[in-house]
Amino acid sequence: MSSQGDSQRSQDSTMTLMQENVSEVLYFAYGSNLSTEQMRQRCPLSTPVGLAYLKGWKWIINARGYANVVQLPVDSDDDTPDAESNKQLTVKGKEKAERRDEIEEDGVYGLLYLVPPTDEERLDGYEGVPWAYKKFQVDVKWANATGDEDSTLRALIYVDDMRMDEHVPKNEYIDRMEDGIEDAVENWGLDEDYVDRVMRRFWE
Repeated sequence: MSSQGDSQRSQDSTMTLMQENVSEVLYFAYGSNLSTEQMRQRCPLSTPVGLAYLKGWKWIINARGYANVVQLPVDSDDDTPDAESNKQLTVKGKEKAERRDEIEEDGVYGLLYLVPPTDEERLDGYEGVPWAYKKFQVDVKWANATGDEDSTLRALIYVDDMRMDEHVPKNEYIDRMEDGIEDAVENWGLDEDYVDRVMRRFWE
């Protein structure tokens, strides 16, 4: 499932398989690991560094009852104008722009941690690699930086690419998610409107 950069624009944000033997990684946590207390227990050597935004993805609860992210489709620009279809093209272009705006509004917020190799191994165990989640790298941006908003960071993410439909969360997971949400809202600037609209809709 690894993807390289020669498939141009439509795959600019496509995830690539996480390479091994990296000295230290940025990890993008979007589920219960938003709780720095839970991460301290699981990965005691890891350090939270700030809130980040993953564009073009959707946050869900999947069939296992846990958080997952699903990549949104990217519009292809294969349409070529016809001499007599100016009107249609204008409408189509407007619709496409609106869809693109929607996609840009959609995205996933998460907490970035700096994770050393020993903690990455522990994290793999907690995430059930490779049967529950697989490891990928994605491009994220700082969510609340001053001056560096446009800088792109490469981050490790765990994705369940086998179970990508929406389901209800496990009861125990709701409690852990609420702990993580409270931490991220109070200490890292996560927007509670995003929480209500994207996350809590699965259990409230």
